[in-house]
This record gives sequence, C-alpha cells and structure tokens, in this order.
Amino acid sequence: MNFRPFSLAALGLLTACQSQPPLDPSLDRLTQSHLGLMRQQADELAQALTRLDSSSRAHCAGEQPLASVQQQWRSAFTAWTAHQGQSGGPLDAAGLSYAFQLWPDKKDTTARQLTRQLEQPAPLKGASVTLGAVEYLLYEDLSQAQRCTLLPGVTEQLVHSGGQLQAAWRNPQGYEQQLEQMAVQGGERVLLVQILGQLAHRYDRIEKKLDLPLNTVDHPRPLFAEAWRSQQSLYFVRTSLKSLQREYQDGGIRTYLQQKNENTLINELDKAFADTLEHLPEGDSLAHWLQGDNYAALLRFKLSFDRLGSQLKLRLPDALGLSLGFNATDGD
Repeated sequence: MNFRPFSLAALGLLTACQSQPPLDPSLDRLTQSHLGLMRQQADELAQALTRLDSSSRAHCAGEQPLASVQQQWRSAFTAWTAHQGQSGGPLDAAGLSYAFQLWPDKKDTTARQLTRQLEQPAPLKGASVTLGAVEYLLYEDLSQAQRCTLLPGVTEQLVHSGGQLQAAWRNPQGYEQQLEQMAVQGGERVLLVQILGQLAHRYDRIEKKLDLPLNTVDHPRPLFAEAWRSQQSLYFVRTSLKSLQREYQDGGIRTYLQQKNENTLINELDKAFADTLEHLPEGDSLAHWLQGDNYAALLRFKLSFDRLGSQLKLRLPDALGLSLGFNATDGD
C-alpha cells in the first residue's frame, strides 16, 4: 500500500481568504515537533554536504587521502537518507526532488553522464551533480587528476542544493504555513493524515530499496541497490530505518499518542521498530546477502519489516480513526 500525502495545492480550497482562529495546543505541539525535526535534519544534511565539499577540495589539493573524502560522503549520504521518500513538502516545492540522488538508476545514467564529462567537460547538471555522482568519482578506478576534474564542482552544487532545502524548511510562508492552515481549516484529521502520510511514504521508499535488488531468489539484482559501487547499500537501509524511527519518536507522533493514552499501540510500534532493526543482517553490503543461502536472512528481515509497515500504515491510522489513501508512489 503506497500513500501520497495531502496535496498542498488542493489546500487552497480550504484556506482561501479566511481568518484563522488560534491553533489547538495539542496540534500546535504536533506541528512544531514535526517542523523542528525536519528542520534539524535539513541542517544536518547541509552541514554534512559542506564538510564533504571541504574534504573534496582538500583531497584535490593533496591535503587529504581519498579515504577521508569517502568517509565524508558516507556521512552526507546518511544525512540524506532522512529525507528520502518525503513528498508534498519543501523537497518538492523547492524543485529538489532529484537534486541529491537519481535512483533507481537502471540505465546507469550517472556513470554515462560523468564519463562524457571526463571526456569532454561541459556544465554539470542532472545526475552528474548528485551524491551518486560523488560515489562514482570516489569509488570508480580513476586517477586523482580525473577525479578532481569534476569532484569540487559536484560537491559545490550539492552544498548549494543543501542550502536551498535548508532555507525552504525555514521559510515561514511555506510548509509551516501550510501545516497551520491544515490544522485550522481541516482540523486534526487533515494534519494527522499529512504527518502520518510522510511516515508511510518514507517507509515505501525503504521498501523499494529492498524490493528492487531482492527481486527473486533465483534472479536477485544487486546492481539495483542504491549504493552498489561503494558496497554500502545495506548500511543505508539501516540509516533509513533509524531515521524513520527517529521521525516517529521525535517528530510529534509518539508524543501525540502518549497524550491520547495509546500505550498499547506505542508498545507495539516500539517493538516493531526494535524487531526490524534486530533482524536486519549485519554489515554494509547488500550484495553479500543476495548470494546463495544468505538470501534467506534478507527474507527473514523482510517479514519483520512488513510487520512494521502494517503497524505504521494500518494499525496506527486505524487507532486514530483515519484511513490513508491508496495512491501510487512516484516511480513505483
């Protein structure tokens, strides 16, 4: 079941030219917790991209080894996983949906664009200015001279995109205003559907990270994993799950459930997250677990992950008297 959060464009039907009464305190707390976490994550991404840019320039000046830049890339991609799957918010509104990553990249567009750039330099754009492009430059068999022909320009553009996203989250006339209008004009249900929808949509993105490379036991597709070049796709599944857990715990929903005395549901969700993380196989490489008997461990993990999805997308909204929609996720 895939969900598309409440359309911000449609919100105008609820809000046009109407005076707004004060926001209900519990909904205001939910909104501020959600916004606070999202802004913090945007800050973390912007800071990680700045460190990556500094490290790439130091490497190209002969002041840092390649391994140092690779570590900064891993940190930046980790920060990005907290934003993957967001829909209907600043990432879309600022036109940044593909600014940080092109995935799935089934035709290896990133490699083809960068290969052309190395052969005949041209303005960097599209897949050549993403975190996937940095991965290619850091992990492919390139000389430092080749790598540094493009790397500083790519990381500089990522810093610019990170700053744009950071500013979009902090714009009081943007998503913050939309959430307030949802709460005032649409009430508790509309605001909850929006915030729960973000959780559901982010879950769907993680599910896609698994399903594309898993495919079938006879025909797994390791090259469909999102970070197969660096062999860190499983690591980023782990960081995605942890950021999803963080969004549930610190983004207002868990506190809201406590206020509603939904203690049984809280315990079920806490257990579902813990069980999913416990059964995620060890290591960084997803390809390792797609081979032979190792595949069974991924299937065992998938059972726990599916139960978590049921809790987040069915049990949680049902307990709050809500129903999430059945719209397809982009690209699925």
